[in-house]
Amino acid sequence: MDSKDEIKQKTDLVELISEYVKLKPAGNFGHKGLCPFHGEKTPSFHVSGDKQIWHCFGCSEGGDCFSFVQKMEGMTFPEALEHLGRKCGVEVKRFSSKEGNVRQRMLAVNDLAEKFFVKVLNESSKAQYAREYVASRQIPQEIAAKFGLGYAPDDWSLLCDVLRKRGYSEAELVQAGVALKKRSGSGVIDRFRHRLMIPLRDQHGNTLGFTGRVLRAEDNPKYMNSPETPVYSKGRVLFGLDVAKQAIKQAGYVVIVEGNLDVTASHKAGVEQVVASSGTALTQDQLELLKRYTDTIVFAFDSDAAGFKAVKKGLAIARGLGLDVRAAILPEGVKDPDELVEKNPAAWKELVEHSVPIMQFLISHVTRGKDLRNVDDKRAVSAELLPALGQMTDVVEREHWLVQVADLLAVKPDVLRSSISVKGSVVSGQGTASVDPAGEKSPKLSKDEQAYRLIFGQLVNAPELFEMLHKRFYRFVEANELWTTLYNLAQEAYDSDSLAAQTTFFTRLRDRISGHQREQELLPLLDSSSLLAESTFQTMSPQQVLAHVEDLLAGLSKRVLKRDRTELARQLRQAEQAGDQEQVQALLARLSD
Repeated sequence: MDSKDEIKQKTDLVELISEYVKLKPAGNFGHKGLCPFHGEKTPSFHVSGDKQIWHCFGCSEGGDCFSFVQKMEGMTFPEALEHLGRKCGVEVKRFSSKEGNVRQRMLAVNDLAEKFFVKVLNESSKAQYAREYVASRQIPQEIAAKFGLGYAPDDWSLLCDVLRKRGYSEAELVQAGVALKKRSGSGVIDRFRHRLMIPLRDQHGNTLGFTGRVLRAEDNPKYMNSPETPVYSKGRVLFGLDVAKQAIKQAGYVVIVEGNLDVTASHKAGVEQVVASSGTALTQDQLELLKRYTDTIVFAFDSDAAGFKAVKKGLAIARGLGLDVRAAILPEGVKDPDELVEKNPAAWKELVEHSVPIMQFLISHVTRGKDLRNVDDKRAVSAELLPALGQMTDVVEREHWLVQVADLLAVKPDVLRSSISVKGSVVSGQGTASVDPAGEKSPKLSKDEQAYRLIFGQLVNAPELFEMLHKRFYRFVEANELWTTLYNLAQEAYDSDSLAAQTTFFTRLRDRISGHQREQELLPLLDSSSLLAESTFQTMSPQQVLAHVEDLLAGLSKRVLKRDRTELARQLRQAEQAGDQEQVQALLARLSD
């Protein structure tokens, strides 16, 4: 058994997809949920644990565990293979590609650097000051280990020397962001020196780069981050997500804080559903990443909301993605969650569990110190609140807050309503365009195509019907090249069957399609047919299923007969107009038949 098959065998597809999508049982055979690949309000995304396939009947995406991870994570097949191999403990022989090799070597450099920093912090006599700093921040050993906290020694090239001995070139160390070229002469030096090192990881736990925090007041900048590299892009990473994923799913929401040490402090207080934007404005990539795990995000603000401007762009994107946005307001005089946890851990937990709608916070924030009897203050408040109303995609929520804002400004709700477009963007010279969360859906299947998929899907799911009905099915699809190809492969898989076969007819057919020149068309057709039949017939008895299939075949016959009759009538009219009596008589005979 090769590594691909072993990984498929060991991967529970329902469990894998549940890391990204909220799935609910759908009868006896599978699960369903909202598709993560297009916007929808009614679940059309189906997962079959028995068949180890998934398919969305809304956007027609589908496949197996590898295709899901590829599409969800933006990975190549070799990357998905290696990722799933690590999850289920299967060693994967690395594929050789220039891009893949560069990525692997960059990740290896960062992984070795993290281990180096951790070892220095825990064991080196030169790290005593750093250990005292960690203790002063009241960070327990288990939390430090969980986040991989380390120490970059006050040395010019100690890390570079270690990595070079491991076979990495100076160019690779610079490319990975752990080294800098010397300003004069040749050679490299360590980028980070005498700093508390905090690894920056992706959602899978791969170390992509680092944040180094100063330990001396005179050093600048306070925080030094890795540069953009082949593996690290700050706009695509959220600190702490790798250790927060399960907690986010369990809590049903994620808390977004500004600093990395706010995250470690929050874990210390038992609040693990928290990530940090690391002081940067939230991007669409980051918010789409969070949307895989929850539809509710909670921003943590200090009472003055000094960081509010930095997240306003993120708020607009979050609204456009259909996320429920809330706020947790820190008490007066508390600058960040780290400080609150130090003073009162229970208060931080209480705060995030009782967050308020972001609009409630926004109204409170923008009206503070304003005299709403003054027209200039009214205009300033409306300039903040109307765009926020325009970003709301839910009409009920928008109407709720519109009435409150109208009351604040002492204007009629209809006056404000007329200033907001149907799409939810404010109608003005500086209006912000909203993002449409709804994705495009695939065209509705014709009656014939629906019948083809139901019949063929049932023939595959219940192969005892194949011998009985497959020839009757074939006559309807023999003019369709794709269906004919799928049918012929099914016939081959069936003919090679034996009672002692260890795999199902569906699996054997899927294996036979694998590697076919039309695999990209045939697999979705097979999977969607099988899942459609499974969900349609799951509550029926075998007799009812057979009767339904007979009805479908009868319906196909009637429609074929109607189309044939219409075509013959057209040919007859043409023959009569041409005066071809011999052709007229032949067509009349065929029509009579």
